Amino acid sequence: MLDDLHVRDFYIPITDYPHVSVSASICDAIQMMHNSLTEGHKYRTILVTDDDQHLQGYLSLRDLTRAIGPNYLSKKAPDVKGHQPFMGISDDFTALSLIWQEGFTLKIMEEARKPVSDVLTLIKNTVSLDDPFAKCAYLLLVEDVLILPVVEDDKVIGVVRLVDIFERIADTICTQKKLHEASGD
Repeated sequence: MLDDLHVRDFYIPITDYPHVSVSASICDAIQMMHNSLTEGHKYRTILVTDDDQHLQGYLSLRDLTRAIGPNYLSKKAPDVKGHQPFMGISDDFTALSLIWQEGFTLKIMEEARKPVSDVLTLIKNTVSLDDPFAKCAYLLLVEDVLILPVVEDDKVIGVVRLVDIFERIADTICTQKKLHEASGD
């Protein structure tokens, strides 16, 4: 039952999750994300830590794609999810894409040399190994984030992902539905 689950029962250890140093380049993070996706892990976020494994934030596919985009699409970073204002966006996105088209490859390569610290998303909430499943589900939904870092002694030791929470909820609902149908209720 979900009521009996704690973070220790379903988190992904940091050794199995992609993470980069806060001093890494956007290019390094893009390469790590690409490798993660092609290796079948399908992780859509990367943790950003300092050299002592202290959490600095995370990078999502969206963060990395925006990071190499034109400056008029840049968020003021670092910031917390849900507070990502954009500057200078016109209602005519098609015209803006034409401006971006010229020298596209050179421009994205230039942006990719910047440090991830310029574009990471700050993390407001973390969980511990003893926290219950319901707390994780609540925080992921209320804060509208994809991951919750698992922290012990101020160091990141793993990650709880929204997709894993969803899969456990879906399994429980489907199992309960089958039991209900089998009993004829």
